[in-house]
Amino acid sequence: MAAIQVSWNTTHQEVNTEPYDPFEAQQGDLSQIEKEYQVLQEQLKEACENYEQIKLKVSEETKDMEEKLKRNSEENKISKTELDWFLEDLEKEIKKWQQEKKEIQENLKALKKKMKKVLNANETYTQKNDGKDKEHELLLDQSLEISDTFTNEKMKIEECIKKGKENYEESLQRAVAAEVSVLENWKETEVYKLQITESQAEAYLKYLKLLSSDSAAYPDTESDVHSWESFLCKVGKEIEKAKSQFEEQIQAIKNGSRLSELSRVQIPDLSFPVCSTPGALASLLALCLYLKAWSRRPSFAPHPVALLSHVLSLLN
Repeated sequence: MAAIQVSWNTTHQEVNTEPYDPFEAQQGDLSQIEKEYQVLQEQLKEACENYEQIKLKVSEETKDMEEKLKRNSEENKISKTELDWFLEDLEKEIKKWQQEKKEIQENLKALKKKMKKVLNANETYTQKNDGKDKEHELLLDQSLEISDTFTNEKMKIEECIKKGKENYEESLQRAVAAEVSVLENWKETEVYKLQITESQAEAYLKYLKLLSSDSAAYPDTESDVHSWESFLCKVGKEIEKAKSQFEEQIQAIKNGSRLSELSRVQIPDLSFPVCSTPGALASLLALCLYLKAWSRRPSFAPHPVALLSHVLSLLN
């Protein structure tokens, strides 16, 4: 845009649009200069701002560098102190090494002298041993002969030990079989006694049941029947218990226990129930005596139960 010079006195006159000499060589130079001035002002402002930022950054970097320089200076001092200590330790180690070297050299001289003595002594011993080679060979032959004899004796002893073990195993098996046989005999004896008691109870219970058919003549028979049934059940349980205990002990003997280590199986002494039926007590006593005699020689008399059945059939 071109600048226009207008005089105040000639406002209503014609406008002069010619270049303003000497400030304009061409029309619009002043406007161009003004624009360039504004651009330069902005660039100057931006340059000032950049300068302040760079100045602040340089200040911070300078401060960091000063701190690093200070730390490096302190580290250098510490390193110098450590170097002095290291040199002192090195000097001490060198002195110590020199002393050890001196001692090693002295020990080496002493060892050389001792080695020379040992070599001389070894040579002397070698000369003496040359004369004893035959004696050594003789002793070696004797030792071989003794070794053979010892081997033979050892084989004999091992054979005896083996045979002894076999005899021991056989004796042990016999002992176990004997103890098992003893327990089985005890079992048969005790169970047989209980079975006799059971047979007596069965016989008398059958007798009581026959009497109970006449309730008018024997009013207390029913209670006696219950008592004897309970007693008979108890005897049966004791028989099973005795069998079980004897079997457990027999198994324990087979597993390695000794009969002397086991406790004896206790068989309780069972007493017959009290009988309240008139005349039944005498019959019971007679029956018990017969059963006792029959248990001793059972092949020479009829079974008590069969005899009782026969007697009752005669009574009926």
